[in-house]
Amino acid sequence: MRNIRNLFILGLSALVLGSCGQTDNTSKFDTSKNITLYTRDTTSGTRDGFFTKIGIEDAKTDDSKLRKGVTQTSGNSDMMAKVANDTYGIGYASLAGVVEDTTGKIKGLKYEGVEANEENVLNETYKLTRNFNYIIRNDYASDDKKGLVVKAFVAYMFSKDGQRTMKEADGILTISGKDWTEVAKDYESVLKDSTLNFEIKVGGSTSVQKMSQKLTSNFAALLTSKNVKFTHNHGGSGDAYKYTQGADKDSTNKLDIAFLSRELKDTEKAAEGTSGRMCVDAIVPIVNSANPYSETTAKDLVAMYSVDGKNDDKVDCGMYTKWSDVIK
Repeated sequence: MRNIRNLFILGLSALVLGSCGQTDNTSKFDTSKNITLYTRDTTSGTRDGFFTKIGIEDAKTDDSKLRKGVTQTSGNSDMMAKVANDTYGIGYASLAGVVEDTTGKIKGLKYEGVEANEENVLNETYKLTRNFNYIIRNDYASDDKKGLVVKAFVAYMFSKDGQRTMKEADGILTISGKDWTEVAKDYESVLKDSTLNFEIKVGGSTSVQKMSQKLTSNFAALLTSKNVKFTHNHGGSGDAYKYTQGADKDSTNKLDIAFLSRELKDTEKAAEGTSGRMCVDAIVPIVNSANPYSETTAKDLVAMYSVDGKNDDKVDCGMYTKWSDVIK
């Protein structure tokens, strides 16, 4: 995946330019300043994956487990924007979002000595990862044409063509299975129906938003009818089950297709055959590009974020409040 591979190249280029007399913003970094912590809201799949993997799982849904003063962000883009505008900030974001950043104001950190990229995710040496998942409604009648289109979309998503689209949107996966031309034969009745005229509502994770928009756009082009409209409203992974099969599935915010950047919870019981894994994504700890800090560990992140400096195993990781605590 070209964008992800370019992370290393861009980082190397910046290092070379810095050694050739370019202004080095990191030389002005004041390590005596407090660390500003950023997190996502408690419904976020990215938050779930981040705190689970670094070892303070309760913090994924409980703000009281975090250090006082942590700033909450509304989504992946908001997280990156806030860190980009805070020299002393640290947060975390989807790799799929980080590689698309064009501001040059944030940088991804190595985690446990390993860089976040496609190769390291697939060979499982980069450990800060989570799955991208989907869920659809389960209450369509057997002859409901909207339901048949939704099922055709899911089939497209898992065809080689759909998998290529996910990969182009920085999803990490190994392409396999059947070409769409072969899979499409099972859905000809709706694919060729020129009378279709309805809206399909899509939402869920903000981390999966770009990928889902590419998927629905490419799939819509395969329909004979041009009156099937996919509309996106992504409020976070917490919306996925809630608005497809949960308590608010028939509310004004109801969804036909939704995406999560985490696993379904034990309390989110999806009907059989209505959910599954799409691909893998890395979660990347991020700092402002003016920060000389370049790699981190679970221990350091717990020491920054945890209210008592302890992880799930009650190991005391320390209490880091200033950048001088981590930049020696």
